[in-house]
Amino acid sequence: MASTVILLVASVNASIVSGCLFRHDDVYGGTYADCANTNVSHIPSGLPVSTTSLNLSKNNIVVLNFPVYPSLDNLKCLDLSSNRLSKLDSGTFRGTRNLQELYLNDNRLMLDSTTYPNDVFLPLQQLEKLHLHNNDPRLEGVYPENAIGKLQSVKELKIDTFQLPIFGSGFANMTNLKTLIFGFTGCKIQALRNDTLRSFRHSSIEDLDFVNCPFTDLDKMAFIHLRKLKNLILSNAVQVTPKEAVTAMYGLSYLNMTSVYFDRIYPFSDLHYGNLDRRILTKAILENLKDVCVKLFSMKSNKILWIDTSILKPDSRFSNCIEHIDLSDNHLLGDRMLIFSLSFAPRILFVNVSNHFRKNELISRMPNFAFSTPSPTLRFSFPPTLKSLCIHGTLSDIGKLNGKIVILNAVSLRRFIFAFNGLEAFQYGVYGLENLTEFDLSGNSFGQMKPNTMTYFPSLEILKMSEIGFDKRFLLDHGNEVFRPLIRLKTIVLSYNDLTVMDRKIFSDNPLTSIDLSFNRFETVPFDLATIPSLRDLDLSFNSLPGLSDSEMTLVDERAARHNFSLNLNGNLLSCGCKRIGFVMWLFSTEATVKSLDDYICVLDNGHTESPSYVYNHYEEIWRRCSGPFWLSVCVSGFATLFFLFTLAYIINRKKTLLFNILLRLFGFVNVAKPLKRVDFPNDAYIGYSDVDYQYVCHTVREHLEDRHGVKLFLKDRDTIPGGQIADDIISGIDSSWKTVLVLTQSFIEDQWCRFIVNRIVYSSTRMPVGSVLLVLFEDVRRGDISPALLNVVEETHIFSVGKYVDYQGRLWRDVSQCIMNETEA
Repeated sequence: MASTVILLVASVNASIVSGCLFRHDDVYGGTYADCANTNVSHIPSGLPVSTTSLNLSKNNIVVLNFPVYPSLDNLKCLDLSSNRLSKLDSGTFRGTRNLQELYLNDNRLMLDSTTYPNDVFLPLQQLEKLHLHNNDPRLEGVYPENAIGKLQSVKELKIDTFQLPIFGSGFANMTNLKTLIFGFTGCKIQALRNDTLRSFRHSSIEDLDFVNCPFTDLDKMAFIHLRKLKNLILSNAVQVTPKEAVTAMYGLSYLNMTSVYFDRIYPFSDLHYGNLDRRILTKAILENLKDVCVKLFSMKSNKILWIDTSILKPDSRFSNCIEHIDLSDNHLLGDRMLIFSLSFAPRILFVNVSNHFRKNELISRMPNFAFSTPSPTLRFSFPPTLKSLCIHGTLSDIGKLNGKIVILNAVSLRRFIFAFNGLEAFQYGVYGLENLTEFDLSGNSFGQMKPNTMTYFPSLEILKMSEIGFDKRFLLDHGNEVFRPLIRLKTIVLSYNDLTVMDRKIFSDNPLTSIDLSFNRFETVPFDLATIPSLRDLDLSFNSLPGLSDSEMTLVDERAARHNFSLNLNGNLLSCGCKRIGFVMWLFSTEATVKSLDDYICVLDNGHTESPSYVYNHYEEIWRRCSGPFWLSVCVSGFATLFFLFTLAYIINRKKTLLFNILLRLFGFVNVAKPLKRVDFPNDAYIGYSDVDYQYVCHTVREHLEDRHGVKLFLKDRDTIPGGQIADDIISGIDSSWKTVLVLTQSFIEDQWCRFIVNRIVYSSTRMPVGSVLLVLFEDVRRGDISPALLNVVEETHIFSVGKYVDYQGRLWRDVSQCIMNETEA
């Protein structure tokens, strides 16, 4: 307890003097003293005895003088990077004999014996990591091999380089060296000769890093001396060609390596720069690879034009060892059998041959077969060990495969990236990919996709179908059917499809945790959130959503309460007006993670755009503007209501009897005459006709209606007293008849008394039941001459056109008689 108090007092005292911060050292178990960027010019005194890590980077230290007391014998890690050191003395590190990590990078220490005396590092026999890079800007120089060679325990060395470095015999003493790093922004090596690394032949170097080194020359035997090398990085070596890089692999023959990276070693933008043969890996060049055993080999982004299939020939150590090969982002024009040769790699796990921007030479377009011809079977063989295959944007114009596709031996394949290859939707079955868990079909043409396509991939957990040209209503009509077989699906990406609508229960059968619907045209959340209880990530960015509904916000909060939930609405023009202000406040209060919230843009009611943060920070002001009109309308409405009530009371007081009468009539308290029936009339029908047509009516019509069908008629030429008043006779005849039948001919329409008959019928129709007027319409009548007032009181079913009954006069008058005698139309 006492020692703890002393340490605490010492730490507090030191922090007051130098501004250092102290915490527990998670690596070495003592005290971590963080004195970085404190503007000190010397190593501070008063550091705790228990200090195991000391960070003095980014200060102004020129000369190293370690304090005598208290001793720093427990110090294991010392960071002096980014200071102003220019020279080290022989006894500089005498008090730090237990150091394991020393960082002297980014100072002014020239790589020569003056800066590094021969015995300067002699006390540091436990040092394992030494960084000396970004000190010497010279292009030529001689390494202080005697000083550095004393560090026999060092396992990692990161050091500046010269254009033509010469590592003297002193480096041969570094037998424990495992990691040698020349690769950083300041690397200056231009040539790697056969003898450049000779001094490291007795070392244990496993990791060699040349990233960003500007090589112009790389000898075939450059790596011959490093017989324990496991990992080689030669990426971004600007002027090394693919041909030279592969040729240099000869020096690694019969080694058992873990990884080789030759990425971006020929990044010229001009395709015609230099000799084309340097970008062609022929069989002779690839012979340098055959005896190298390496698990991971990467040569991406190198503008390679040709790779011979012998890179994976069955009798090479390379083919028998390779597990991960990445040849993506090149300019391959062939060999078209390269992908098929993968079957000769018995341990291959990962293959990436994406983005070659070439015409399809791998799969020839199949002819269109007639329906009577059985569809052919297209067979492709994969290595049984293969787990991941990436062919993105390489087979640019496959088109339609008119045949059943069978993938052989793909028992281990889990990830298949086949995006942007010009493939049209599968026309027939796809077999052999039942174990696939990730499938990327983006950028292909699946507008004519069959709803049962996904039944061939039952194990999918990740499905990407961006930019595949769905028909507008496809996911509305068939969405649930398409995805129903994917009972393990966790992630789906349907971005860039110009979608506007989909089935509300499209994902109800999938245990989705992530949905990406970005860059579409949805105006609402297009599916029911309640049907996907496991959802954790929803991306609706760059659509047309004004916001979320209250129910959707509630569902998001429920998900966020159970587990982490993220929502992305960036790129939508959100509504921040009065009706949506609650949604804006919810964005800042929800437990869900709202991605890119600072980038959101929303529209106020006045048409101005603001950020949601502005609305949130000015909520009170905006709320008053929103609620003011509402309460004003409430006050005005209340005043209007009071005025109305006072006015109503005044009217009631002045017109009580009238209002009482209106109420009685409104509720039916009034005597109403009983509806008329046929028995109330002496005649069944009044026949209206012109004098020109009297013979036809008095003989033919009368015979059919009275003699044959028993209809009692009122005929003016028979049932009225000659010489009487014509108008009175017409009125009497119509009023004494149950129904009225008008025989409409052109002469009837032109007759003055017939017009009187029409006017009387229109008047009488107000007291008669519906359907009391019938019209028999002859062909000579011009339809435009018929009175509209008459047509207003005649049902369409009661208009009988004689032209429809040609040669069937008996049926015409039978139908008319039935209509006359019908009592149920009222």
